[in-house]
Amino acid sequence: MGEDTGKSSGSALPIPVDRRLLAGEGLTAGDLSEFDDEGVTPEDESADFRTHNFHTGNIMVSVYEAGPGKVRIDGSVYDEFITILEGRLILTPDSGGEYEYKAGESLIVPKGYQGGWEMPERYRELIVVDTEFMREDPEVSDP
Repeated sequence: MGEDTGKSSGSALPIPVDRRLLAGEGLTAGDLSEFDDEGVTPEDESADFRTHNFHTGNIMVSVYEAGPGKVRIDGSVYDEFITILEGRLILTPDSGGEYEYKAGESLIVPKGYQGGWEMPERYRELIVVDTEFMREDPEVSDP
């Protein structure tokens, strides 16, 4: 994912969040290897995803879109704020229970989350991720 810091001539500037990108237009195909250091294991053919990174600094702000799919999270390496733009997300933590979220809802997935992550249909989210994990691991340069 590309980096756009909003910095120009030594001053920080606002970064627009393009509504077309939030609607899924103009997103770039992603590579599942981007998640190698994040404890994410696909449980099915969920490799079809597209993304756009608006900003990477102390936080990363991106839009992410995927087809139906399931992944296993073995200890999320970052705190993540999510607003669901399209579809549904079903989380099944190892500690029990099932939590379903749909378009228009927001949630926080805390660092350390372990469990299932299911997108039963086309799914798109706006995410804000704490990038501390990138600073802690020199091999991780861009989530």
